[in-house]
Amino acid sequence: MKLPTIPHDKANHFIYGFKIFVLSNLVLNEWTSLAVVCLFAFGKEIYDEWKYGGFDIYDAIYTIAPALILTLKQIYLWKTGKQIWQHYLQR
Repeated sequence: MKLPTIPHDKANHFIYGFKIFVLSNLVLNEWTSLAVVCLFAFGKEIYDEWKYGGFDIYDAIYTIAPALILTLKQIYLWKTGKQIWQHYLQR
């Protein structure tokens, strides 16, 4: 069985979205960090449209996806009253 591959450009967007979220989440809460990632994602795509004539919504989606996943994970842990390290120790 051959696994699906992610195009290199989309993988880069995913990684940078993750990095932006983690760095901003060091000083901001989850929702604000998610908003920061959205601003970066759409700002980059607006820049691409202006500079190169190519706005790609999928690039923005791949940039926002890790931030959304991590935000939902943190909210789940908060709602269940668990700390991140406790969640992994209970496995």
